[in-house]
Amino acid sequence: MSKKFRAERSNGMAFAVKCGMSAVFPTRSLALLMGIGLIDLIATATLHAHGLITEMNPFMRFFIERSEWSFAIAKGLTLVVSWAVMASYARKNKDFVQKACLAGSLAYVALWATWFTLGS
Repeated sequence: MSKKFRAERSNGMAFAVKCGMSAVFPTRSLALLMGIGLIDLIATATLHAHGLITEMNPFMRFFIERSEWSFAIAKGLTLVVSWAVMASYARKNKDFVQKACLAGSLAYVALWATWFTLGS
């Protein structure tokens, strides 16, 4: 395989990965927000299943008191719907989505840390 062909192939693969990822996560802050949400989902369900925490969010408490699976489905649906709305809107106003997701990420972590600290 020639050097030129390998370089074009690797550049093409990087381009395809970059285009695919930017279609899924048009901004890094959206990926950050969804990652925080997923970590929260897993941590909350796991810690609750072991009796180590109680859910402080009254809306999600309704689901987790029935089962961790119902909580995971409800939380997962809120993450998917949020992602779909923000990814769609990013086509019109990427800057707004980036700033909103960054602000949401900071608020999410601050709220989670506050609830975790005060709820303990």
